[in-house]
Amino acid sequence: MLVTGFSEPADNACESARIMLIDTAVYTRFWCVILMGCLLILAGCGDISFDEDRSLNTQADTLLGMTESFGSDIEILVDGKRRVLARAPRTVLREGSNVNRTDLFGPPVEITVFDSTGAVETFIISDRATYLSRQLQFEFNGNVVVETGKNRTLRTEQLLWDEISTRFSTTGFVTIISPADSITGYGFNGTQDLSSYTLRTVSGRITLD
Repeated sequence: MLVTGFSEPADNACESARIMLIDTAVYTRFWCVILMGCLLILAGCGDISFDEDRSLNTQADTLLGMTESFGSDIEILVDGKRRVLARAPRTVLREGSNVNRTDLFGPPVEITVFDSTGAVETFIISDRATYLSRQLQFEFNGNVVVETGKNRTLRTEQLLWDEISTRFSTTGFVTIISPADSITGYGFNGTQDLSSYTLRTVSGRITLD
């Protein structure tokens, strides 16, 4: 009887110990699952951070410097002579291994082009402009007006000026006004003094008295 009396509590104790072990195992497994989930989330966040860092490093490699100025003039010299004078309320210069551009924000953006003697050859006004120094090109956007010393005027919304070829071009709609007539059309390509040009399509012409 003594043995029997003590055997039941012993069995109960073993059962209690077994239940505690099971509870402990379940508890441990639960926290392992939580921990693994946290590690996966952190791993995902780490990948995003790496991509962001890599993107920032790529931008840093590409863009080495940016300078913003207000109300300043920009001069372009050729053989020591002033070729272009650019004025804008705000100017942003971006320099890097893959880019070298100057964005001019108006309105107005004013560009004066001088000939070899220093006289004004062409005057350009627009809402915005971009100078690509490696390509030696100006891109004009918004209310573009070109006036020359030969009393010729060109109006358009987008215009490209190539310094090397000294020509203007655009695929958009243009109006060309000269002392003799006024011509409208599309696909303009002409000299920077507007003395010679072609139009892909002529949509109208008015002879001026």
